[in-house]
Amino acid sequence: MAGRLSSQTSHRIARAGLIVLAVVVLVVVPGYIATRPAYFSRFPSLDDEYEPWSTSTHVSAACQNCHIPPNMIRQTAYRFRMVGEFYYSLVVRSHTPDVFDKPTNAACLSCHEDLRAVNPKGDLKIPHKAHVNILKMQCVQCHNYLVHEKNPAGTNTPTMAGCLKCHNGDTAKNNCTVCHTKKATPASHKAADWLVVHPKQVTSDCNACHAWTKNWCADCHARRPKSHTADWRKTHGEQVAKHRNCEACHAASFCIRCHGQLPKLNYDPTLKVVQ
Repeated sequence: MAGRLSSQTSHRIARAGLIVLAVVVLVVVPGYIATRPAYFSRFPSLDDEYEPWSTSTHVSAACQNCHIPPNMIRQTAYRFRMVGEFYYSLVVRSHTPDVFDKPTNAACLSCHEDLRAVNPKGDLKIPHKAHVNILKMQCVQCHNYLVHEKNPAGTNTPTMAGCLKCHNGDTAKNNCTVCHTKKATPASHKAADWLVVHPKQVTSDCNACHAWTKNWCADCHARRPKSHTADWRKTHGEQVAKHRNCEACHAASFCIRCHGQLPKLNYDPTLKVVQ
């Protein structure tokens, strides 16, 4: 009897061991492999996302740390799903996993607990708590170049153009000193005639503030001046008599279309259209 019980126990242990081994080989190992960031390097269609991540400051963070909400249920569900993705990609070679959503604030805050109020250099105010806790903004609204794509300047930091989507003077203030600690509107810019005289006041210092966009002169000149109201066609003659700078935006042919010739009033032949 003792021999039979011992034999039965041995068989049970052996069966249990085989089951555990099967689970490890067929579930645990594939799940481990499929949840490593390196697993996604095997899919050429993900190269544009994988390569920037591999050289970013977040290279030590696994994909699920950012893209899956940081709770046990969602993280466990992701691991089981990736077991299925592992086997599915073996059968369908053209398959590319599509398992990630945009990072949530909860995921970001699981690591970035200290919401800083100023950048490391101290020249830019970044009130993260106001944006996240009060305005309820999502981190990725500003940090869209953080990991998988570089901004036009080749870095992973938010661009000023991105900031100005909200800091446009309407949704949020757009004064330089709202964000910049070492930049303020120069006194010369506050003069009533600054828009008129600034072409002759240009210095190399302009880039210190304006170089955040590639064609900052053209970007400004592409906007319709405030003087060009609905009745501008009737009133522009009076304004041109005081100061003429039509050629800053318009080629000579623009005036000729209506006037038949290039008006000579205050004409400055050295003034060029901003390209």
